[in-house]
Amino acid sequence: MSPITEEFRKMFVHEKLRISMSELSQTANVSPSQIRYWERKGYIASEQDQQNKSHKYTLMTLVQVTGIKYFLDEGFTLPVAVKKQKEHQVMAKSFKHFIGDRLLDFENDEKTGATLINLGKLDDAPDKEVVAIVQGPGHVKLTLRNRQ
Repeated sequence: MSPITEEFRKMFVHEKLRISMSELSQTANVSPSQIRYWERKGYIASEQDQQNKSHKYTLMTLVQVTGIKYFLDEGFTLPVAVKKQKEHQVMAKSFKHFIGDRLLDFENDEKTGATLINLGKLDDAPDKEVVAIVQGPGHVKLTLRNRQ
């Protein structure tokens, strides 16, 4: 595994990535006042270095806020939207585990301009590995190749 791949995995899996309230608000299309209210109610959490300093949010909080907003837009009340989001949170955690366990390496293919993402060996064919070939949005292909 390359050092940059390991750093990416650490950032993603160990949730080192932090965003500001304004970034969270813009990305999730939720007002800062809604975010502050949800935090006061205990539906989401932020990190602060000191009292009255800016709030920082994790990638998982972004997923939570996006989920809550989705269910609110579907017509559910805030408590029900939070409950439904928590039920779906297992999918986000599973994706996080998938990245942590299966993102082994990535590299650029200079011939095609594609990015090759090594997802590791097949359990029932250990001499083969799964590689995702990413050539842009809507252009992702999975392939098998002999392990290197």
